[in-house]
Amino acid sequence: MGSPDAAPGQSPTPPRNAASPSDPPEAPRDKRLIASAILGVCWIAFPPLAGFYILFDLQNLAAFLQRDLHWGFWGYVAVFAVTAGLGILPTYSQAFLGGWVFGMQWGLTGAILGFTGGAAIGYLFAQSVTGDSVDRWIDRHPKGRVIRDALARGSHLRTFGIVTLLRLPPSSPFAMTNYALGATRVPFWLAMIATPIGMLPRTAVVCFLAASAAGTGAQNIKEVFQQQPMWVTIAGILSAVLVVAVIGQVANHALAKFAPAEKGGSEGTGSDASREDRA
Repeated sequence: MGSPDAAPGQSPTPPRNAASPSDPPEAPRDKRLIASAILGVCWIAFPPLAGFYILFDLQNLAAFLQRDLHWGFWGYVAVFAVTAGLGILPTYSQAFLGGWVFGMQWGLTGAILGFTGGAAIGYLFAQSVTGDSVDRWIDRHPKGRVIRDALARGSHLRTFGIVTLLRLPPSSPFAMTNYALGATRVPFWLAMIATPIGMLPRTAVVCFLAASAAGTGAQNIKEVFQQQPMWVTIAGILSAVLVVAVIGQVANHALAKFAPAEKGGSEGTGSDASREDRA
């Protein structure tokens, strides 16, 4: 029934809270996008904190792996892959453990196998959680779409170069890079080839430091500092920091070369969107 105050021949007044037929339907909450955000936060916060456990308990972990070096090596690779891939432990502390226990050659080999397997696990896990939710969210933001397209929609050679450079800096978080590659659907095979190439230099530095420290006969990091003259320890740390900083600067400088092209692409995308709105 209409409102009692409505004049004869007039349509009844709709209820005050009734939705107009022309109102757009309320967008449903994207549960995958929420899960993706939670996963991203966990993968940013947890690995750096958990990494201190390996350095703290280095002596016991090393003794366990050295009971049987053959099975210890493959167990190390498997645990490295699973914990790094699921964002539980960072790569730097696990690479340090490998260099400490197995030496430079086998420690580096095990670390490469471990983080390559971890990259595959992290990529597939991130993709299964995010689905196409991150892609759809990026599509609503022109600047993000340009960056995503440059990373995942360009030529294979260009994508390979960008992924390699993203893996190169020591500050590049392993788990979050897996997240980005999986969520934006970078070709899997490209990510698996670029990851060991990009991460090799910084991992080699960590394994070399660990193998050199273990070569002093120390049982843990505390003993390394106690047995070596202070100037030797400081010189070694400064040298490693310098090498790592140079690697990071080279990678950042190379990545910056992509910026002008993407800026132009962003402006073009924005103008295209404006023309569509005016049409």
